[in-house]
Amino acid sequence: MLLYYVSQGHQRPSQLQKMIPNGDRRVLDKQLGELVTHGFLQKQAFDTKIPKVEYALTELGKDLLPLIITIEQWGEAHREDLEKVLKTDPKFMDVL
Repeated sequence: MLLYYVSQGHQRPSQLQKMIPNGDRRVLDKQLGELVTHGFLQKQAFDTKIPKVEYALTELGKDLLPLIITIEQWGEAHREDLEKVLKTDPKFMDVL
């Protein structure tokens, strides 16, 4: 979902944190770093009084976006079923 949120204009870590309020900031930073390392995002650091970082999709990230949107739509369509599975088998998330 980070790629989707960046595509929607949420390019700064603080903006992304607001989109995932229960997420841990360290985990967010780690995942953003991995997406940069793997070529899905590019990171731009601004040398200002208050350091600022922004992320943007690379061509590879843009190419992946239609798949992410399709999976998100599927998840929303099956939310009820997925939530039932999570309630009965918390280890289900380990598989994902």
